Amino acid sequence: MYRYINRGLFERDKVTFKLMMCFKILIKAQILTSADVGVFLKAGAGITDSNKKYNWMDMKTWLNIMALSKHKFGNDHSFFYKELPERIGRLEKDWRKYFDENEPENAIIPDYEDKIIADQNIGHFLHLCLVRSVREDRTVLACNQFIKKTLGDFYTQPVTDQIVEIWEESLFNKPVLYLLSAGADPTNNIDEFAKKKKQFPTSKVSMGEEQERPALENIKIGHNTGKWLVLNNCHLSLEFMGQMEEVLNPKGKEVNEDFRLWITCQENKEFPLGLLQMAIKVTTEPPKGL
Repeated sequence: MYRYINRGLFERDKVTFKLMMCFKILIKAQILTSADVGVFLKAGAGITDSNKKYNWMDMKTWLNIMALSKHKFGNDHSFFYKELPERIGRLEKDWRKYFDENEPENAIIPDYEDKIIADQNIGHFLHLCLVRSVREDRTVLACNQFIKKTLGDFYTQPVTDQIVEIWEESLFNKPVLYLLSAGADPTNNIDEFAKKKKQFPTSKVSMGEEQERPALENIKIGHNTGKWLVLNNCHLSLEFMGQMEEVLNPKGKEVNEDFRLWITCQENKEFPLGLLQMAIKVTTEPPKGL
């Protein structure tokens, strides 16, 4: 029986669950309405308006802004963003700067900052909706802020011990194998943990043509010194992966028990079954937002 963890899905679903919990609490308290949650989730998806006023803004963002301007927020049915399309024009330079911010969720919102802060009931939600509408790429980060302000700091504390649990289960001859989806890369997480364990910098080999020898040499170094090794893209060296059982269990040789092998690979039906059975399997994928 082997361990199978999906870290990316876990982290993303965790944020979604907490966000929905916030919404339910606020709806139950009659602070938000289901329509408010709807405008956050759908934004401008149900709006048709081809009269985009600003050339520097894409159509999707414009429709999101129009959706905000038409929505009645909260149980007092306030058109909080009613004048947003026109206000952007009056302070166009400031708004363009806001749109281009690296961290818009932490930046001052032109013409609306004080009004949002002053709204003690739904100010945090109004801020979340604006960030989601104008900078969808920062939605998850804005959601974490909203969760923190609604539920408290405890609910946004990162789960940092999962890689610790994986490491504790691993052995010098029991590698950790990351099955990746496109765009995912656990290397930074491994390196951050390696620093804590005083194993940084880790040795790294990106597998492919003629990389078997450097990989084998680094494994031998790790066996002698305990130094950690990360082998990336191992689906490109399936024949070498097939030899890993013997490589990690050298006959008649003492191996430093601090050695750890971290393997990353994409899904491949030809991947050696023996290595899959002996390794700790972890699946990971990049967050896709909400």
